[in-house]
Amino acid sequence: MSYRECRTIVPLCVLVGILAVCQWGIVAARAATVYSYIDDQGNPVFTDTPETIPEKYRAKVKTHERPDAAKKSPSVADTVRDTVKEQVKSFGFQVPSVQLDMKNFSSAQSPILTYAGIAAIVLLLIMYFSKESPMLRLLALGLLIVLGIGTPVLMYTSEGGPMDNMKKKAAASGQAQHDRLRQAPQ
Repeated sequence: MSYRECRTIVPLCVLVGILAVCQWGIVAARAATVYSYIDDQGNPVFTDTPETIPEKYRAKVKTHERPDAAKKSPSVADTVRDTVKEQVKSFGFQVPSVQLDMKNFSSAQSPILTYAGIAAIVLLLIMYFSKESPMLRLLALGLLIVLGIGTPVLMYTSEGGPMDNMKKKAAASGQAQHDRLRQAPQ
């Protein structure tokens, strides 16, 4: 790789890296609350989705905090993000926000698309500016392909995505079936 190529590619990679670290947090954490109630047969029932609790038990629901949620220390990504933000502020700059809220996408899906778009643009710029280095172009193309495969998978499995919606519908359907079986004459 020539010096000229390094002068154009390295600043782009550093900039995108800083923006990605500063805005890290694509996947939202799961709720730390567990709900419980006693059904008609005296059995305790636990769930982390209050929508699955039948109406007749909702007045008697008890909430419990998961013990690991209160003690959980910040993740490495959070620590790195906070450190980078502090360093950038010490130089007198303000960290820009690159997260877009897109219509028809959940709060977990919008950042995925935002970062995937930024990464795709950077990879395309690397491919364009590295005409003399076929190995670098091939690497950028490979990463672009991985990005093209990984982004839809992340979108599908993210909170508020199709898989999450199917899980909620399956839980509600299972609870409805469970209630019907309990109410059936024996």
